[in-house]
Formats: sequence, structure tokens, C-alpha cells
Amino acid sequence: MSFGRRTWNREDYVGTSTASDGPSFTDDELAQLKRKYTDYHALMQTASTAGVNHRTLVSAASVSSHKRGKQFGFYCELCDLTFKDTLQYIDHLNHRSHAVRFEQVFGEPLVLDARDNDDVPIEEFREAYETEIQRFVKQHAEKPKEKAVKKPVVAKAAQQEEQSDMARIMGFGSFGSSKK
Repeated sequence: MSFGRRTWNREDYVGTSTASDGPSFTDDELAQLKRKYTDYHALMQTASTAGVNHRTLVSAASVSSHKRGKQFGFYCELCDLTFKDTLQYIDHLNHRSHAVRFEQVFGEPLVLDARDNDDVPIEEFREAYETEIQRFVKQHAEKPKEKAVKKPVVAKAAQQEEQSDMARIMGFGSFGSSKK
């Protein structure tokens, strides 16, 4: 009995390994398999039909800036999308896909008045400007302020004198602040 390293009879081991190598193929079968896997024209055809992103590990869907459904972040109820930051959310709101979805749901365009500055008549611009100025002036007009009622100064002086008398009696009148 050996308690050390196990020793192998190499001749027996070589004889058993050649007997059970696995399925044995005939010469015809081996030639057929070789043709199948070395037909470079067929391999190139399958590679070209697989597409450009055949070897990429990350798909385009997984790196998108939005996710379906309500999650943590900025949620667009109309499109049922959640965005991770405000820039992505604002880009979505300005994107054509959001405008198309708005038109599908509400039956009207998102921007009702899409005109250039040259298309707006000057009279219409002046009217809008004047009404905006009137609204601003009305909102920020100064209201008459009530006069502040001044309290008599005498009461304050009397209170200060009482505090100084109390401080003098207790012995710490000189520790007060220099401010008066």
C-alpha cells in the first residue's frame, strides 16, 4: 500500500486511451465535415448576412438614454418613457417622436403657431408687446406703503436705565457691551 503519490502504468494507460477516443469517422465522413467547415465562400455569405453589429457585445437598445415605464428619473407620461437626466428629457420633449405622439393622442399639432419672425405682421407683434408691458406694469406697480409708526424713544431709554441699575446692584455693570 502506497501513501505517497500515485503511480501510473503508462503502457496500460496508452492502450486504453486509443481504444476509447470517441466516435470514429470513416474517410468519406471526415472529408465531408472538412468541406462543410472550410467552405469559405459559404462562411463569407453567412457573415455578410449577419449584419454589421454581429460581433458587438453591447446592443444599441441597452445603451439607450431612456427606459420604458415609470421608473426613477424624469418621466414623460405621454410617451411612457423615463429619462436619467434633464438634458435627455428636454431633448426628448423637443424631438420629433414626442411631437408625433402628441399629435396621435390629442389630434392637434404640438406647436400651434409655427411661423418665422418674417411671417408675423408688425401690428400683431406691437399688440402682443403692449399687452405684455401693461401686464408687467400692473403686476409690479408700487402700492402705497403705510407710514411706520415710531415708538417713543423715552420708553427705550427708561428700560436701558433700569438694566444698568440692576447691573450696578449685582456688581457686573461694567461688563456690558460697548454698543448702545
